[in-house]
Amino acid sequence: MFNVNHVAISVTDIDKSIEFYKKFGFEEFKKWKAEDESIKINMLKLNNIVLEIFCYKEYIKLPETAKTTATDLPILGTKHLALGVDNIETAKKFVLQNNICSNVDIKTGRLGKEYFFINDPDGILVEIIEND
Repeated sequence: MFNVNHVAISVTDIDKSIEFYKKFGFEEFKKWKAEDESIKINMLKLNNIVLEIFCYKEYIKLPETAKTTATDLPILGTKHLALGVDNIETAKKFVLQNNICSNVDIKTGRLGKEYFFINDPDGILVEIIEND
């Protein structure tokens, strides 16, 4: 009866964020902006997942505690966006070769899946996790 329709994030620079997420295969398919440009909204899609990106002219910065899993996971609320991959080592090479981040630490999670985290341009956590 239900399916995931979209995930939404807020960013400081919509163009920079769109370019970041396009590196992972997201494609822009819809956008809107207020006449006074106080807010812009862009929709990106990767397979069946839609990423809705909000960019407010006046925004509140992401707290430092939200930039690492050690300090963010214990706080209530939505935690991160996870992108599944068939091979975690291939994903690590892709991230490093494309200068998305400079250090990747692959870990095995409590549920037995290999993963690593990176940050988007605003510090939002993005998990790269090996598919089942």
